[in-house]
Amino acid sequence: MTRDFAGKTAIVTGSARGIGAAIAIHLGQRGANVLVNYTSDRSKEAADQVGSKVSNSGARAAVIQADVSKSEGREAMVQRALELSGSERKIDILVHNAAVGDDCGLADLSDELYDRINDTNIKGVAFLTKAVLPHIARNGRIVLMSSIFARQGNPLTCLYSASKASLEAFARVWATELGQKYGVTVNCVNPGPVATDMWFSTDKELLDAMQPTIEATPAAPRVGEVEDIAPIVGFLCSEESRWVTGNVICANGGMLFH
Repeated sequence: MTRDFAGKTAIVTGSARGIGAAIAIHLGQRGANVLVNYTSDRSKEAADQVGSKVSNSGARAAVIQADVSKSEGREAMVQRALELSGSERKIDILVHNAAVGDDCGLADLSDELYDRINDTNIKGVAFLTKAVLPHIARNGRIVLMSSIFARQGNPLTCLYSASKASLEAFARVWATELGQKYGVTVNCVNPGPVATDMWFSTDKELLDAMQPTIEATPAAPRVGEVEDIAPIVGFLCSEESRWVTGNVICANGGMLFH
């Protein structure tokens, strides 16, 4: 694998498991120094393993427990990433992967659930981006991880789906607002169902509702794998993607178009 990210520093939020872990490892294999982030104590061992894989690939890694929904967590991530970058004191890549969700219908919504989902999935993304901007490198890359749920009317997902649709709006607005001023590109990746812990913990009613669509997926009758997604994020972080910004890249095997 080419080492085209050598000397660059990346933050990947929510990178202890699943898609985030695969992205962190992929960027590390391409030479980037990666800040691996996790929130709960139960994810520490998994996050450490991701950091070890990055280090074993020849890049530098740092692992931090920090909650993107909290201002102190966001500031800690930025400062640790700057330390990781060494004398450069800059951040080249910011991948917003951390997210929370819950299988909940409209009739069962609560203020607590609303705040929990939006504080992580929307507020955390917006304010971490704001915190990174003073340190972002020219030709920097910002990638936001959306979801096919942002465009499909799946039951029991109204808050999660709305939060993911917000990220697609962020990408369009920030590409215009930040592009020339900071010399960055901003894009969104929209995966379909991916075989992660989060997917397998989904409510059975929702899984059953999705099954006919999964079986009809044009690329193959299956859910995605993390290895299907990470290289797409890698492309959006590369020099070759310099003319791609404000876009949503659909990484769902054609599911949206069926």
